[in-house]
Amino acid sequence: MSDKRTEEKERLMREILNKDRASGTVKTDDVVLVTGKGEDSIDKTAEDVSTMSNMINSASKATSDLLKNADRSFEELRKLLTGQQKELEELSKDNGFNQADMERVQREIEQDYNLSPQEAKNPGVLTVFDTQKVFDEILVEMDEEIVGQDDALRQFCVAFRRPYVMGAEEGKAKNVILVTGPNGSGRHACVTRMAKSLFEHRVIGSDDVYTIDMSLYQSGAQEQIFLQDLYKDLSGRGQIICFENFETGFPGFLRMVDSLVCTGKVTLSKRYVLNKGILVENQTGLVKDAVDSLSASGKFLVFITNNGTKAVQDAFGANFLYHVLDTITLTPFTEADAGEFADRLSKTLIDKANKNLKLAVTVSPELRGWVVANYDKTNGSDSLTGLFDDFYISLSQAALTHNFSAGTSAILTLQDGVPSALISDTAVTLTRSKTSAEEIEAVNKELDQIVGLETIKAYIRSLQNHIRMQEIRKAQGMKTSEISKHMIFTGNPGTGKTTIARLISRYMKAIGALSQGQLVEVTRADLVAQYVGQTAPLTMSVIKSALGGVLFIDEAYSLYRGKDDSFGLECIDTIVKAMEDNRDNLIVILAGYSKEMKTFLESNSGLKSRFPNTIHFPDYTGEELRKIAEIQAKSKGYTIEAEALPKLEEYFDKVQSINAAEAGNGRLARNVIEDAILKQSGRVVNDPEAKIDELKLEDFDFTVKVKPKDEFADLREFSEMLKGQTED
Repeated sequence: MSDKRTEEKERLMREILNKDRASGTVKTDDVVLVTGKGEDSIDKTAEDVSTMSNMINSASKATSDLLKNADRSFEELRKLLTGQQKELEELSKDNGFNQADMERVQREIEQDYNLSPQEAKNPGVLTVFDTQKVFDEILVEMDEEIVGQDDALRQFCVAFRRPYVMGAEEGKAKNVILVTGPNGSGRHACVTRMAKSLFEHRVIGSDDVYTIDMSLYQSGAQEQIFLQDLYKDLSGRGQIICFENFETGFPGFLRMVDSLVCTGKVTLSKRYVLNKGILVENQTGLVKDAVDSLSASGKFLVFITNNGTKAVQDAFGANFLYHVLDTITLTPFTEADAGEFADRLSKTLIDKANKNLKLAVTVSPELRGWVVANYDKTNGSDSLTGLFDDFYISLSQAALTHNFSAGTSAILTLQDGVPSALISDTAVTLTRSKTSAEEIEAVNKELDQIVGLETIKAYIRSLQNHIRMQEIRKAQGMKTSEISKHMIFTGNPGTGKTTIARLISRYMKAIGALSQGQLVEVTRADLVAQYVGQTAPLTMSVIKSALGGVLFIDEAYSLYRGKDDSFGLECIDTIVKAMEDNRDNLIVILAGYSKEMKTFLESNSGLKSRFPNTIHFPDYTGEELRKIAEIQAKSKGYTIEAEALPKLEEYFDKVQSINAAEAGNGRLARNVIEDAILKQSGRVVNDPEAKIDELKLEDFDFTVKVKPKDEFADLREFSEMLKGQTED
């Protein structure tokens, strides 16, 4: 098998370089690169111009003088080499090329092109250039796109120019840069624009910007995944790697990043190899060409945060900060900045609507003023962009609905204080509210239909007014007073905990407090794994599925089975951390018996403070269960005769007084109705005159089947605990 693999690689080598490895002779085709008066052309006479062989031969026929003096020809060469290198990378993934194979090909390229190693690795990248002139031009280009960050843009140019002036230490990153500033200030936009300009000016060989979100890696069990992602970015053509959310990263992986910054490399604790271009752990012992470290050489490492240098020191330490040579601080949008950005967005909207919707759009000063006054100040440019996206979507919907003729005028203005578009005789509302009046009304209607739980329903409705007020304060740039929306539901089974949790998830979505509104209902079995290192990733996968909605953990006390339950404690720690990291877009509800939940909250010091809202669901009364039974019957297409209702309520009172927990509360009402329907079916079959949609007194079985509650269970449990302590 290995011989066949070697033969296949040799065949690919010959195809790539058009050389016979045995003889070293070169098979050439007649290809000439011609430079004229500002016009260059490449005359390719090979039949298959898409193969590697022709691309390399085309470049190898060009003379070194032509490469140095003809800009257009150099650009053509860069395109050829870039394409060739990409194909080499693909071949390495698909056919098992290792690093030695790639270096062998690299040496052949350098020899064929008469290029330096740096030129061969980065075709088209200038090795010598006027840094002052280039970065002055880049500053102008960035200023044309980025609003309100003049000082920061100059800092960006200094940071990315630095290694080309002072030089970069061999084997280390070109520069380590910290970018701080509030959300929506343009941190990512500045990095992306810088990459584009550097590439256009031939300073770097790719405008790709890689981003590593450290919050995605929350357990040591994810080490291979993290290293695979890190290797992919460090070995990619892009020279800029951004690290974000490092404040919440896993400590072990933060230490790797710290080593990457301070020493230039990460020494791997396990033996890894490349398998089709992917870094994988080797399980077979010593191997050739093992990957034992990852290098940051030639990369710009950019760390993005909105918490300043303190966040960096807390995550990595003082030595890390010593290696950060440039700290770039972006500032919040001013009113003038918002106005300028709104003008740019208006122009983009006008052009897009004219091109795609065939509407002649005009943005009135009134609407511009409304935008500047009402955008979310805490999210800056992101919020402004979101508003204009809503405007365009609303215009698109109007165009699809009304089929306006091309060139129809659309005036974007305010109507009764609401952004609107006046198109012909049609007024179109432009805002797309995060709240849904219809859904709020529907949820309120369902709440009204729920029997009992009046205190709980009042609490849910009180959240709407608070959240609306905080949204108003946020829009005006004022401080907000967020309350914890995480909850604990206590009570016996069947008291409506899951039903209320589902309505809460819908209600929070409708009033804009959650982005998705789904309910993810889980138990210990869904969160805690059976083997070491698997619990945290499993718990995080469940949490990710609940982001934007409600995570409902039933019988939550089962997560903690004592101080020796390391898996359960790991799950709890993961949940607590995720709650902190996603406080604005996740609600966690813990449900269970009152006594057990109290013990559970003491298992983690951070749990109790994060769940200030404890809602007790009382057992239903006989009257409430009778009402629930009527609703259950109606939902199934039946009615209960009046004569049976008092007897039904009396039965429920008796059962509840004996043992409500065992009876099941609401489940008791459902079971009684289902049993009655089965009994009624037999009666109706034998009596053709009977009403088929009526449940009569004789259809109900009022036999008490629950056992009395063990009044001495708690005392026995306490006695057993004392006995165990005495034996210890």
